[in-house]
Amino acid sequence: KRAKKAGAKTPLRSSPSSRFNCQASQGLAHLERAGLTGAKFFDAYMSKNTGQRHLAEMFLIGVLDSTEGESWCGYKVALPGSIQELIYIGFKKESEQSLNRRASEIIISIMSQKLPCKDRT
Repeated sequence: KRAKKAGAKTPLRSSPSSRFNCQASQGLAHLERAGLTGAKFFDAYMSKNTGQRHLAEMFLIGVLDSTEGESWCGYKVALPGSIQELIYIGFKKESEQSLNRRASEIIISIMSQKLPCKDRT
């Protein structure tokens, strides 16, 4: 066996799930850089295409995780099914013009209105 060079990285073994996670991460980063609109997010979130739906769900989880306890009160006060319902109803109530805003802004707005932290209001 050859000795490893100092600081050399060991290549990761690629499993189907790690390939999916890597592809999904790249897809999510692309969506956010592109300024994913509320309309495009909601189309993907409601899509019959499971790949699109998974990307939208992962995007949603990223927004929720990064804003939990800051913009909205957190997972301790809402079950995942309740959050999904809040997002669905919130997006359905948005005007067509409002859906042109960034999806992350709409998600944060919905969550902060529906599940605000009591000590921050």
